[in-house]
Amino acid sequence: MNLSRQPAASGVPKLLADARACLTKNDHLQAAQLLQRARGLEPQNDKVLLELGRVHALSYDFAAAERCFENAVHISPSKVNAILTVGHHWMEIRNFEAATRYFEMGLKFEPVGLVTLVRLSEMYGRLRRLEEAVAISERALREYPCHEGALLARGKALRQMRRFEEAELVLLQIVSNLSFPTEARAAAGYELGAVLDARECYDEAMEAFIEAKTLLRGDAVPMMKTFRDKQGHLKQMRGGITEKLLRAWERVGQSELQPARNIALLCGYPRSGTTLLEYVIDSHPDVVSADETSVFQNKAYFEISRNLSETTPYTSALEALSPRTVRQIRTEYFRGIESFLGEPVGNRLLLDKNPAMTFDMPAMCRVFPESRFLVALRDPRDVCLSCFMQAWPVLPDTLPWLSPEGTVDNYVAVMGLWLALKPALGNRALEVRYEDMVENLEANARRTLGFLELPWNEQVLRFNESARTKVVRSPTYVEVAKPVYKTAIGRWKNYQKHFEPHFEKLAPFLKAFGYGMVAFLCMIRNAGMLMLFWALMALSLLRASGAERNSQPTPRKSSQPARRSSGVVQTFARRIVAREFQA
Repeated sequence: MNLSRQPAASGVPKLLADARACLTKNDHLQAAQLLQRARGLEPQNDKVLLELGRVHALSYDFAAAERCFENAVHISPSKVNAILTVGHHWMEIRNFEAATRYFEMGLKFEPVGLVTLVRLSEMYGRLRRLEEAVAISERALREYPCHEGALLARGKALRQMRRFEEAELVLLQIVSNLSFPTEARAAAGYELGAVLDARECYDEAMEAFIEAKTLLRGDAVPMMKTFRDKQGHLKQMRGGITEKLLRAWERVGQSELQPARNIALLCGYPRSGTTLLEYVIDSHPDVVSADETSVFQNKAYFEISRNLSETTPYTSALEALSPRTVRQIRTEYFRGIESFLGEPVGNRLLLDKNPAMTFDMPAMCRVFPESRFLVALRDPRDVCLSCFMQAWPVLPDTLPWLSPEGTVDNYVAVMGLWLALKPALGNRALEVRYEDMVENLEANARRTLGFLELPWNEQVLRFNESARTKVVRSPTYVEVAKPVYKTAIGRWKNYQKHFEPHFEKLAPFLKAFGYGMVAFLCMIRNAGMLMLFWALMALSLLRASGAERNSQPTPRKSSQPARRSSGVVQTFARRIVAREFQA
């Protein structure tokens, strides 16, 4: 009897391994088929069911995923482990409500494991249930004293509650203990940096961030090839997406991709104010928004990759998609979005907010040629600082943020793509500056709604009220529930000496996005033309002064105000330049 079961036992591990390999290629359909075969061989194998549930979750078929997860927990000989696995699978696709539900199940088993308590504290923070986050972190530390996981949960919860002095003491215990795992010390370093920044200890904060990133750099090595490949695609797309190509895709859409969908993509570089803009728009009753999902990537990437190779440009792979394949992606995309939202989109505008999809703007133009684009802008210096400060997991897309130079270089690459696409998109795209939203919310909300062809609604001005009832999946999940505030503007000045050597690369973007005279002055300085600039300015002022005297002859004493005026202008110009460079 044991011999007869041997082939099945050896076959299931192979099927599991093959299914996971398919997931790395975003081939969810093949992965599901392999796992269904494994399930047929061993119907009572909880690991197969857990993996199949994960595939359904990554496909945004939440109902099928939940059925698999419930069945796996029911038959598992280790229910606590199965419950934790399900919680982590829901976290993977940022379904924090479902993850919380499963981690709370873990509280019913004694003794309650540390992972259950730590994850619950994290989920409560995500859901802005901060008092509960603090309480569960206290319990974790009581039951697992001096454990780095419990200390980290406690420090993070205290930081979110703005109890900074207590948080600093807890976090210092982790970063200073060399026996703790590198990952825990790095995570604590990020939290400590955020605490020190809030306490205006900027040099110490930067030291904490740099130390955390140094600890994580070893994890980045295996991902470098993926990152370089994506950078190569960025360069290809900058020159390959033309207005002629977009018009051709639009004609295909009008003839082959009907009915048209009411959809807009909200993108821009991360930390550029996309969350604020999303919640303003999402407060409109005719809008439904999806916050930072991977639905588009999970539905489109596999089909795009079929036509992609090291010698095939990314735009050619997009062009090679057949109308039938594009229709399939469109259908699966909306099905996944509605599963994620838990409700139909109907006739409302679907706002897909995801700054990571700035890279995917050409693919969106191919799949949804009727789509419109909102591009969030913010002072590039503030953007780069904020990305550098965030505790991102080490992934191919986040590798650049392990150093100030890499952060700036990646901003230049991604937003360079936007500047290349902007002329081709024409009136299908609108830039919205974060600083303008903060300065005059109503005027910019009206402008944005007009672009989206939505009627004015006063409710968008009270976006923070509706935000309290929703789960925010971006790193700004605490701040977005507050009214508009200005404290995030100009933060880069606190860290100027650390980033200034790399700011020269941002000069063209500062100029293109309208962020001050400093961009022009940086370009002059970079070209070695600062002295020439001042010489030309002085010559221009002298000529203007001479022309004024020649055209209006006056007694000697009346010429003094003109000379004094010329001197005031020069002095004022010098002060502007000095102030701009100091800023």
